[in-house]
Amino acid sequence: MTKSLIVNADDFGLCKEITTGIIQAFRQGIVTATSVVVNGAYFKESIKLLKDSGIDAGIHLTFTGGERPVSGSIPGLVDDNGFFLKSYRQVIPRILLGRFDRAALEKELSVQISMLKDSGIGVSHIDSHQHLHLLPVIRNMVMRLAQGFKIPWIRVPRSRTINAKGLGINMLASGLIKGLKEQKLSFTDAFSGFEQGGHLDETSLLRVLAQLRGGITELMVHPGYDASASYDWGYVWEGELRTLTSDSIKDLIKSMGITLTNFKEIK
Repeated sequence: MTKSLIVNADDFGLCKEITTGIIQAFRQGIVTATSVVVNGAYFKESIKLLKDSGIDAGIHLTFTGGERPVSGSIPGLVDDNGFFLKSYRQVIPRILLGRFDRAALEKELSVQISMLKDSGIGVSHIDSHQHLHLLPVIRNMVMRLAQGFKIPWIRVPRSRTINAKGLGINMLASGLIKGLKEQKLSFTDAFSGFEQGGHLDETSLLRVLAQLRGGITELMVHPGYDASASYDWGYVWEGELRTLTSDSIKDLIKSMGITLTNFKEIK
């Protein structure tokens, strides 16, 4: 069976440093798709780059991390200044306990998708900041929106790490997979990059490539130029950019018979 790899870069439109890095990783490296933050500070400026590049684009639903909602206030999920709460550690308990306005959040997610589509961008896939669409109430919203907007692919993050976090992610992923099958929505056979998020280097990428099996794998990546002045995540954006544009990595992918693809190319 063919080994197909989608290399999907998160956070397009969040800021100039990340956005221009993703474009470079697409034009000069192995990145094949990107996920767009429409409430990012650089979203409007990024649209021309997105169109000119021709990169396969999806929506990176963002309702944590300190960005501002695009549809109005979301009671329970915003701070006193109207910005989304910064940490998933603040957001997850509120979602699990139902301490937020569900209708307002679903409207927000719908408007985020509409903004990308209305910019003239075909939306091939859905994922979310901090993988919050894995939570049951959110995944149900996302599946409804995917059906309504006719978006075929939804990310299913999975972990290879045997610890509480990894087991929790995989348990939630199983619930999402069940729903996607019922709704006849698409997801990749495998997922990589959860453990390396923001810190992918050649050694860890070689390990990912060696573990690929037949079918379609999504590799989540975070290339860019240094954005630490705006985001204190500890990510090594430029290190990922170097890795993803490495000639030795590109040669290795060819020698291993791995097919680079994207969501819109797969029927």
